Amino acid sequence: MRMTRKLAVMAGGIALTGGLLAGNAGTAGAAEATPQAASDCPSGWFCVWAGKNYTGRMQKVEGKNADLTGFVVFQGFKSWYNHGKSCDYKWWGEKNFRGNSDVLARGTKGTGDTVWVQKSNEWVNCR
Repeated sequence: MRMTRKLAVMAGGIALTGGLLAGNAGTAGAAEATPQAASDCPSGWFCVWAGKNYTGRMQKVEGKNADLTGFVVFQGFKSWYNHGKSCDYKWWGEKNFRGNSDVLARGTKGTGDTVWVQKSNEWVNCR
């Protein structure tokens, strides 16, 4: 019980500081703000929001990441935007680029009631 509480406190501290993940030259970040539009996603990033219509907590990813499971919003989001500068975004349903995958074209976005999960990603079809 004591260890569980310590882990919860550590996880909360990481979330509040907007913890960053670096893996395979990629980065991911968390924003505590409540963006109200897909345009709040910075250029060059793939962004997800917990709620539909680009509301709730936002997290973003840049580069190639073998493990996105440390980022709670990537494990259940309802809005997304590929604001990549020159590449499409490829995601996988499992860590280390395994499982189901799909490619989201640069500039595309989506929102709705569907809950999406991504566990790894990379950028493809760069122009």
